[in-house]
Amino acid sequence: MHTTGIIVSVLAFLLDGLLVWRGSRNGLLRSFPLFYSYLVYAFCGSLCLYFIYWFAPQKYPSAYWIYFLVTILAEFMVLVEVSDQIFRPYPAIRHLGRAMTILISVGFGLFYILPAVVWSNYIDTAMFSFALRASITKVVILAGLFYLSHRFGSRLGKNVGGLMLGFSIYVAVGVALMANASAFGPSLYAQVFWVMVPLSFLLCLLVWTLSLWELVPAPVMRSPGVAARGESTHLTLELTRFNDELSRFLRK
Repeated sequence: MHTTGIIVSVLAFLLDGLLVWRGSRNGLLRSFPLFYSYLVYAFCGSLCLYFIYWFAPQKYPSAYWIYFLVTILAEFMVLVEVSDQIFRPYPAIRHLGRAMTILISVGFGLFYILPAVVWSNYIDTAMFSFALRASITKVVILAGLFYLSHRFGSRLGKNVGGLMLGFSIYVAVGVALMANASAFGPSLYAQVFWVMVPLSFLLCLLVWTLSLWELVPAPVMRSPGVAARGESTHLTLELTRFNDELSRFLRK
């Protein structure tokens, strides 16, 4: 099981590096800056862990858990990127969406995630509770972004759709892992955890690689002049008007 975990981790590391390299070649790195910043962080963090594992193995457990906990927080950058992409045609609403995503993340962090650490008597239990609640928070935000995308008629396209799909798989597996670890205990679940965490990231990276291998222009959102009649027309007009009003407010 230990060897399997190392092999899966190395494959994820290599695929992460390939995705960053490809993004720098096809222009996606400039189009998705927060997302690729997260990938660069994951690549560099994994590289540091490998050096510690081989040259200072006694420090590896502490280094791994520090990297794991920081990664949980860094993953919120992906959600902010998704929010930016959904509202890209509306600059003012995009800034508002980013602010709301950050505020929701901070709010959940203070009132839902942090208490799991503060009120826990054992460090292992605290870490798994922290990871579980952070993953649930991401699910809530991601579900909200899916709803807003559908509600506002945002046509995501291959790149953004794949970004959301891959992250959804990763977060869903993370929730299942942390829930089981909390239920059955960290010591009993340690071996499975060692393999499943990098495996879930590998699956996520596979989806991202397929969907982000080439820069595919996102479909143009319906404009008021070409929108379908009825609710779609009304919604598009309202969204455009709100963006204009918000832009004027922000310029004051």
